[in-house]
Amino acid sequence: MRNFLSKYVGIVLFIATMMGSFHHHHDAQQHNDCQVCTVQSTIFDADTPEKSVYLSELDIFHEGIVTPLFSLHSNQLISNVNPRAPPKIS
Repeated sequence: MRNFLSKYVGIVLFIATMMGSFHHHHDAQQHNDCQVCTVQSTIFDADTPEKSVYLSELDIFHEGIVTPLFSLHSNQLISNVNPRAPPKIS
């Protein structure tokens, strides 16, 4: 019974910690009337950020990889077999 109780309390504390650390509001502001925000700011010492930057606001810059076609194709065949047969006569 004691082992079950200790596992139960551990799981409840873990879930409560995760809920508090991943808690957020859609306006990205900390609310003083929210109990989870109050606990989060006092225990975790992690304030909700004032402003969030989303990927749609960033300028996405990428360069295409330019590889010459001749570097992708090699005329030389690489073989790991040692050719020891006599030449083919036809």
